[in-house]
Amino acid sequence: MKKVKATYLASLIGYRSNKTLASIEINHITIDSRKVHSQSMFVALKGESLDGHDFIIEAIQMGSPLILAAVSQKIKVLKAIQGHHVQVLYVEDPLRALQQMAKKHIQNSPLLKKIGITGSVGKTTTKEILASILRESGETAKTIGNYNSEIGLAISAFEIEENSQYAVFEMGVDHIGEMKTMVDIYSPHIGIITNIGLSHIGKMGSLENIAKEKGDIFHPSIEYSFMEEKSIYRSSIAQQKEIKISPFGFSSMPYITNINSLHLDGWSFFYKGEKVHLKGIGKHTLIDALGAIKIAENLDVKTKEIVQGLHEYKAMDGRSKVTKGKVTLIEDWYNSSVDSTSLILNCLKKAPNRGTKRVVLGSMKEMGSFTYQAHQEVAQAIKKSQFEHLYLYGKEMYTTYASLKALNSGAQLFYTDEYEQLEQFMLEETKRGDLVLLKGSRMMAMERLVPAMRSIS
Repeated sequence: MKKVKATYLASLIGYRSNKTLASIEINHITIDSRKVHSQSMFVALKGESLDGHDFIIEAIQMGSPLILAAVSQKIKVLKAIQGHHVQVLYVEDPLRALQQMAKKHIQNSPLLKKIGITGSVGKTTTKEILASILRESGETAKTIGNYNSEIGLAISAFEIEENSQYAVFEMGVDHIGEMKTMVDIYSPHIGIITNIGLSHIGKMGSLENIAKEKGDIFHPSIEYSFMEEKSIYRSSIAQQKEIKISPFGFSSMPYITNINSLHLDGWSFFYKGEKVHLKGIGKHTLIDALGAIKIAENLDVKTKEIVQGLHEYKAMDGRSKVTKGKVTLIEDWYNSSVDSTSLILNCLKKAPNRGTKRVVLGSMKEMGSFTYQAHQEVAQAIKKSQFEHLYLYGKEMYTTYASLKALNSGAQLFYTDEYEQLEQFMLEETKRGDLVLLKGSRMMAMERLVPAMRSIS
């Protein structure tokens, strides 16, 4: 975020300027008091179990000069800021005020080309590849990390600067109605649904509900819409929204030729006669790249810029990232679903390696009533992949463990619900030259195993 005056932020929600506000500069917005620094605006949000107003003291101690808080909590806030030189913007609803700030800030860049990306898996990869391409053509703002919720989108909006030509933002949803909120804030010119799967089905209730919610990215003013060519929902969403949804994929992009898997080194292919090396593993990453290419073409980005942007792409931590060393790691620990697990298992199966391939899977969360079925389906995917060394972690993963036992998979199975046991067993089992996949939902914090695996000599 570029440094701005607090008066600018205040003006976005109708606040009048004063000398104190004019003296404050902000280059960071956060809802986490632990991440505050001397130029942070702390937004006090009330969640299901925690209330940000209870952490205002901590935010001030960390240096925050500006607080966005609910007027209903004014007495509590006044006690917290007593004796400190802090400015507070009081509003009826801090979340709605933050979103209003973001909306107005975006509207201050009327020439900006806005791209919105949603999907059950592949949002971040598509965003990173597309942003890498568009940076070759002009100044590009993008989602901060994985800030893709109605809160994260509002915070990421302030990555947009006066000279930004493109904005590439993820629009993730985990409950009904969230997409309409984000469209109201951002209103993309171009929308893409990477795919529709079981992620967040616990809150959504069905795949049809997920498809409908994600389909709301194609709002009435959308200019161009894209979906993967094999999606069974493309036709129904197009009919419902009364729009044309252009496909992306191998069949609809025949000028992508000579595709060759380099396994853990990514892919090589020719794009309109130019050779490309994409440093991203798995067929799913390649398909995400095709979606990014399709959007770049729509924006009239030059072929050489598309090729260079593809070359420059680097996988983010926890997103199918390969780390080579004494033990080679596939770090895919950011999130997990049946679809993404099956895809990464297929990638691992095809990867050549002299040592042992070890699969470490943590539980899949947010599956709701589909939890049992989902973990059974993972067992089927594992059996099909024929891995011999499996390490399953988490309460829900017991279903996978029991299913594999019943299927007589023949694999060496280890199951635990205790992280310390998992780490100890992995340290005992893993040898130099092995290839280890770390996969699980965010709540399982599978990245904790990374230092342990890197310590193996």
